[in-house]
Amino acid sequence: MYSIKRILKSATWLLSRDPFKRRRVRQECARIAASLFGDFPLSDDYKLWREDHAFLNTYKKLSPGNPYSQDRKFVLKEFTKYTSSIPGYMAECGCYEGASAYFIASESPDTPFMIFDSFEGLSDPDKSDQENIGAHAYWKQGDLSSSELKLKETLKEFKNISTYKGWIPERFSEVKYERFKLVHIDVDLYQPTLDSLTFFYPRMTSGGVIIMDDYGATTCPGAYKAAEEFMKNKEEHIVHLPTAQGIIIKL
Repeated sequence: MYSIKRILKSATWLLSRDPFKRRRVRQECARIAASLFGDFPLSDDYKLWREDHAFLNTYKKLSPGNPYSQDRKFVLKEFTKYTSSIPGYMAECGCYEGASAYFIASESPDTPFMIFDSFEGLSDPDKSDQENIGAHAYWKQGDLSSSELKLKETLKEFKNISTYKGWIPERFSEVKYERFKLVHIDVDLYQPTLDSLTFFYPRMTSGGVIIMDDYGATTCPGAYKAAEEFMKNKEEHIVHLPTAQGIIIKL
């Protein structure tokens, strides 16, 4: 709990005309609110990416009313830039309405980019997807459904994108001879995560990156289990980011 002294200091800063202090007050108020409801940590607000107004404005346009994955989209953008000099194609497994794909494509508009999605939402979760989930939300078949038309509208400015409609891994065989430098896996569940890793991992170029959106999410225990099982005997380490993303850099 925040001390009375700290609360009074925040109240004093609120009256200041200093923009830095007023922004600090907003952050402190958020911390106070979070502490009242238990263990809900907030990190410091003073980060350069939060000053990237072009990125933030694009994010708000693509995901209005959803501030919860700004940091994950920024990570995608940066890893796409990281792989810019590496040969290979790009792929995404699970695209929803296309916000993630937009940031990937915008950083590498000349690289062939293949998107795989059922456009029917999630498949039926299995036992691995509900293990130790406790009070957290859990998924059901059909959640997160979106239309292919919506995706194409979001990505209409890009010419480097191919869409493969179908359940994972049904259409992977159509790109089995390609090599990949960036793969984004955002399928939430055990089996499609395992199927995606099984297919794409051996087809990654040296230095290529696999980004797993759900790796560290407590709402997606199956995705974590699939990644840990698959990488158990591999030489690479899964880098667990505070954003809950898991990163594999192919050696």
